[in-house]
Amino acid sequence: MIKRIALICLVGTLWSCGSTETAASTSLKNQVLDNLLEQKSFVIESEWAQPMSTRAMNSIATSGLFMPGNSGSNISLIGNPNFLKVEGDTISAYLPFFGERQMSGGYGDKSGIEFKGIPDNLKISKNSKNNSYTLLFNITENIEVYQVTITLFNNLNSNIQINSSHRNFMRYTGKVSELPEDDSGQQGL
Repeated sequence: MIKRIALICLVGTLWSCGSTETAASTSLKNQVLDNLLEQKSFVIESEWAQPMSTRAMNSIATSGLFMPGNSGSNISLIGNPNFLKVEGDTISAYLPFFGERQMSGGYGDKSGIEFKGIPDNLKISKNSKNNSYTLLFNITENIEVYQVTITLFNNLNSNIQINSSHRNFMRYTGKVSELPEDDSGQQGL
């Protein structure tokens, strides 16, 4: 009986130590995210693309053209180059696009979602309930206008939603991190 009580106390003590470590880890991640946004210097690398589910995307999915584990509404980007980068006032992105274009982009236009510039109407807000941040902005590349919503969570996960004037809706999920430093000591990707 005494051994059981000792074992229960030991398990309870270890359990409470584990939750203290988690609270400290959460606090550190909150601080990292706060610093990234304060410095306006971070990059998001997406792991999944989630195109709008349409009849055409479902037809492609059922034809067997996607790799195993992918579907018409969830496509792995692991191993494919992509980014959304914030450097001061400039935001740039190179994200693959899966879906339907509503308007022609013109001959020789890039097929992915690509933009670089100073966004219009940038709004950053913090959700105090879950310590996440939401960034809203519009940005124009050539004649295409993108409405972008980025949600950054305290566990450094990200969610990017893009509405385009020329294409169907896209969503990307991934990870946010600080910009890596290049060989010259300057930050960049």
